[in-house]
Formats: sequence, C-alpha cells, structure tokens
Amino acid sequence: MRIPELVRLVTGVLLISGLLALPVPALADGGALRLSEERGNYRVAIFTSPTPLRAGPVDISILAQDAATHDPVSDVQIMVKAARSDRRGAAIHRPATFEAATNKLFQAAALNLNEPGWWHVDIGLDGPLGEELVAFDIEVEKPLPRYLAMWPWLTWPALPILLFGAHQFLVSRPARRGL
Repeated sequence: MRIPELVRLVTGVLLISGLLALPVPALADGGALRLSEERGNYRVAIFTSPTPLRAGPVDISILAQDAATHDPVSDVQIMVKAARSDRRGAAIHRPATFEAATNKLFQAAALNLNEPGWWHVDIGLDGPLGEELVAFDIEVEKPLPRYLAMWPWLTWPALPILLFGAHQFLVSRPARRGL
C-alpha cells in the first residue's frame, strides 16, 4: 500500500471514529426519573422531560404498578396538579392519559410550566387498588435563549460541508509516485 492511500485510509477511519465517538444523550421513554416509590397498593414511577426542566412545555409520565406483583395497572385514573411552591393557589390540572404517552405502559400529561422556580407536583391515582396521592417538588430553570434552543437546526449543514471540504482536500493533493 502506498503512503497517500494509507494517509487517506487513516484519515477516513479517524474521521468516522471521531463522529461515532461523539456523546449521544440517552433518551428514555419518559425522560428523567424523578420519583419511584411504593404508596399504598401502588408502585409509582414518575418521569419528566425535558432534562433539565426549563420553563415552557413539560411532559410528566407516570408508570403505575401493582405493588405486590409489579404488573402495570392500566385502569387507574391519574390526575396531575402542578403549582408554584410560593403560589399554591394558582395550579395547573391535567389528566394523564395513555394517548399522550410515547410508551403505552405510561400515562402522560403535558403541562406548560411557564415560570422558572420551584414547583410542587401532586399526582393523584384512583383505581382498582384504591386512591393514593404522590407529591414531589421540582425545579424549573429559565428557558434557553432562542438562539441556543435552535443551534442544532442552524449548524447541522456544517458537517456535510466539512466532509466535502476534507474530500476535496484529499482528492486535490498530488499523488506521490513510488520511490
């Protein structure tokens, strides 16, 4: 194998390896696990998305299981209530449904938590195993500036342009003939 061919091969392998080595976020079905506990006859797991939580649309997904058998409980009604910790009077109420969830073992509710700060969330369960209330607090950060929220969409063309430029550079170099 000649040196220029070896350089091209090594460059290509390094370029592809570098692209594959970039970290990719692991996106679970329901987002980040916020709470997992047994409450009465239920085992409840609560997930939120996006991570970190930012002011704006937020998804809260709930997995309700039988505490004894760990089987999902599908005929439970779930109500999600969220209120700013410093203003409990003005609350957002949404039912969690299977239709709103990506993973159909979960029930999800989409809320618009439009202000940063601490929020108190109550999850009410009413089903064949009884009624239970699960509560937790979450911190919602300020929304990202618009340009930061849009950066992946604005910069993705850079990758094909860089690859094309690298290809043109390698092709245009004069090949050295054997010594």
